[in-house]
Amino acid sequence: MTKPDPTLDALKQDPQAAQLLKDPKGLQALLSSPETQRLMTLLNQSAGTGLQSAAQAAAKGKPEALMGLLNQVMGSPEGAQAVEGLKKKTQK
Repeated sequence: MTKPDPTLDALKQDPQAAQLLKDPKGLQALLSSPETQRLMTLLNQSAGTGLQSAAQAAAKGKPEALMGLLNQVMGSPEGAQAVEGLKKKTQK
């Protein structure tokens, strides 16, 4: 029997996230979009090897480190532009 995933359960409660999870092709398109790729590059540049541990901690219910990295990246013009592009794509 699989163990419930609290992160996935929380995502399913958000209407936008739930809609994306129901659309595998749309989710794949979003994940492979230039904006997502740019954001991941910026996060990797900013955090280096710390990105993976921050993501793992977030998956276990401790998002503080990942949120700190996101806030740092979003504070840059490039990061803000990438996030704005993702917002536009998800609000269609």
